[in-house]
Formats: sequence, C-alpha cells, structure tokens
Amino acid sequence: MRVNVGALRPITAGLLAGLMVLGAAQPAAAADRRAEQWYLDELRIDRAHKVSTGRGVVVAVLDSGVDATHPELRGQVLPGARSYGAPGDGRADEDGHGTHMAGIIAARNAGSDGVVGVAPDAKILPIKLRKGTGQNSNEAVALGIRMAVDAGAKVINMSFGAPGMSDPDQESAIRYALEKDVVVIAAAGNTADGAVDVSSPANTPGVIAVTGTTRGGSFWSGSVQGPEAVIAAPGDGIFNIGPEHGYGWGDGTSDAAAIVSGVAALIRAEHPDLDAPNVINRIIRTARDAGPTGRDPQYGFGLIDPVAALTADVPRVSANPLLGPAASASAAPDQAAEDDEFDVTKYGDRGGPTDQQVMVIGIGIAVALVVLVALVVFLIWNRRRYRREAARAADVPDEALDQAAGHGYGQPGGPPVPAGHLPPGAPPAPGGYGSPAPGYGPPTPGGYGSPGAPPVPGGYGPPAGGYQPPPQGGPYAPPGAPPAPPGSYPPPGSGNPS
Repeated sequence: MRVNVGALRPITAGLLAGLMVLGAAQPAAAADRRAEQWYLDELRIDRAHKVSTGRGVVVAVLDSGVDATHPELRGQVLPGARSYGAPGDGRADEDGHGTHMAGIIAARNAGSDGVVGVAPDAKILPIKLRKGTGQNSNEAVALGIRMAVDAGAKVINMSFGAPGMSDPDQESAIRYALEKDVVVIAAAGNTADGAVDVSSPANTPGVIAVTGTTRGGSFWSGSVQGPEAVIAAPGDGIFNIGPEHGYGWGDGTSDAAAIVSGVAALIRAEHPDLDAPNVINRIIRTARDAGPTGRDPQYGFGLIDPVAALTADVPRVSANPLLGPAASASAAPDQAAEDDEFDVTKYGDRGGPTDQQVMVIGIGIAVALVVLVALVVFLIWNRRRYRREAARAADVPDEALDQAAGHGYGQPGGPPVPAGHLPPGAPPAPGGYGSPAPGYGPPTPGGYGSPGAPPVPGGYGPPAGGYQPPPQGGPYAPPGAPPAPPGSYPPPGSGNPS
C-alpha cells in the first residue's frame, strides 16, 4: 500500500504541536512527588477516599513532636502536649520523625507539588515524648498515652519500639486507652535498630503490631517478625513530608504503622457507630492473606486492604479480637463480592478526581482536538489537491483554476468554459461529452455534414447540407440514392418510424 507522505505532514505536525503544548502545561514537581507515593496506588487510596477521608477523627502521634507550620499540615495539627516534663505543646519537631509520620497520616496536598496522606481530613494530636533526638523514656510513653486519650484521640500511633516487654506503667496506660474506645497501633520494629523480636509497645496484648512490606507486597527484610504480628503494610521507601518544610523517604515499620493509623481513621469516620474492637476486627478480617495460610509471624493476618475494610460486610464482635481467642484469618464471607462490585454512590463521594485522572482526561481532550484540527486541514488540502489533478487532466492552467475557485467557470466575472467542456451543472450530452446531438462529438468546422462540405464518401450518412426530410411514407434515404431492393432492409441509420 502506498502512503501519501505529503498528506500525513499536517496531521503529524498538529499532533506534535499539541502534545508539546500539553506537556509544557504540566507541573513536573507535582507529578514527580505524587508518583513517588507508590504505596497509595498499591493500597488504592484514591478509591478509598471516595468513601472516607477521615473527617472528624483525631489521631494522636506520640513521637518527637509535629511541625505544625509545614504547608502540608497547616490547619491539621491540634496543640497537643509534652509528656517528658517540659512546658509547651507538641507543635515543634527538632528531629523530623514525628512530622514525617503525621504527613503519612494526614498530608493535605496543599500545593501544586504536594503529597497526599492516607486520611487527609483527620486531625493530628501531637504528643511530644522527647526533645530533639534520642530515646523515649517509659514514663513519657505511659503519660503520653493517657494524655492522648484524655484529649479526645480515637486512634493512637506509636511509631517507635524498644526491646523486651512493656513496663507495668505502659501496659496500664494501654489498657486505659482500650477501655476508653481507642484503637492503639505500634511499629513492630526494625532489624537495622538491632531488634530481633516484635518490640514494645507493639507486643502488648490488644495493640495492632504492624510489620513492613515492599512494593508488590513482599515482606520487607528490614522488618522484624514474630507471633505478635497483626497486620502488614508498606514500609520500604515511603515518600512524604520531612523536617524544615521538606520532603523525603522513610524506611521502617514506623511508616507502616502510620499507614495503618490512617486507615483506622478512615474506618472510624465512615463507621462512627463502631467501637474500637470492631474497627480492629474490620482491619484484620478484611486483610489480604499473604505468606502461609492464616495468621503468620511475618504478615500477621495479612496485607491491609483499606477499600475492603471500609466497604465489606463484616460481622460485629463484642470484644477486642486481639485479646481473646485468635480471630479467623479468612476475610468476611461477602468481602470479595463487596470489593468487586464497589459502588461509590452507595457511600457518597467525598472526594474529586485525582491529579492523575485530570491529567489523563486533559491529554485525551487535547489529543482529540489536535486530531480534529489535523483532519480538517487534511480534508482541505486533499480537496485542493484533487481539484488540481482534475484540472491538469483537462489541461486547465493553475491560474484559471485559482480564478475559478473565486468565481467559477461560466459564472459572472469568471473565466469562459474551455472548448469541448460543458458549464458546471449542465447535464452530460448523450453520446459524448459536449456533443450537440446524440451519437456525435463536437462539430468540426468544414467537416462532413457541414454546409458547403463534401458529401460523406462511400457510405451512408448525412448528405451535403445536412439531413433532408424523408419521402412521404417512405424510408429514410439520401436524395438520388437508388431504392432498396424489394424485401431488403433499408441502409443502416435509416428506418421507418413506427
């Protein structure tokens, strides 16, 4: 098949121009930062946000404090408190660790180049456990838990750990939180910190101990494991906000615990009638089983699934499933059906299209417009090319064609109709293009049949001077021609009208 390269030039040029303009209109930083948050895509957080964004839920972050002036957290951070014996509140962070955890939970995507938290409408209650870097004291942790409960937190995030079991004060504070309808979540621990078992306070009964996974859901080698593991979440290369109004990556079960705390906030906002035991039950009953069947030391009950935790039909429980007999590791019976037949209208869409969806829609519209413009240009070009080829076939000069495009042959002000051609719109003459009579071409001056021209030699045809009327009642024949023999047919071209 032959391709007309000239015909493709306007289309190709139009497409390239449109795509270049579209690409220049996209802010590179926004796409880059959001693209680094792979864990949000893997957890289908955009889909979860159509059901819940965590509005109205207070999440306590027990850590190094939270920088409330970070653009991604403005308006999200409550005053909080300090539990290490110094005056002031929790809205300061010399270390940056607590700010990073708060961003994973509730970053607002404040600018054109921001990041998104798991529960962007949740409020952060910062409980500052220490000044600067260093270790948290048992007393500060125990007091911090009680401060968070008394300040109205419904979820407590503890992204830290220490070897061994919790001391009596911490265990007492955790029981206090569970009795006050608070979901308590803690990091299982990292091997890089020297941990070999699930750390304290994650190993305390009733606490959701979170291990880490990599992109794709594999168990992260930097995470500890043990029988106390409850749930697994992304913990390797977690991009979000950092110190000094910056952004950065974090590795560890600390990040995984913050993700689970965000999911707990989503559940509490969507199901405000559920108490803490049933929120915990939803998290473990809707987890995607990984590793050995059932609960295992690496994944616990499985990989966290925010959409299923929000939408699945999960039977209620009357007590914290982490305090009684081991809960069933299988998902709720109707989870798969609920997940596959997810209906946003059933839950009320609280979110809008994501930046990626807007970008895809914009690209689609731009490409469609470019193709449409290119098609119009091609049709105009092709029509002009066709007319010129037709004109060349009829030996019409380009100048006459250009003039005809403005006035038209045979029109007032236009060029005359070329010899041997009919005016535009005239019906074709039978017997030939431009013939004056059926069966004849254009008359030739001085030719046969013209006045004063010689008779047609050696055959039948019009006599000199044109046709004569036939004899009355007789066949058509030239004057002076001998009559046809009896019983024969008249010469060709003659005949009797019937």
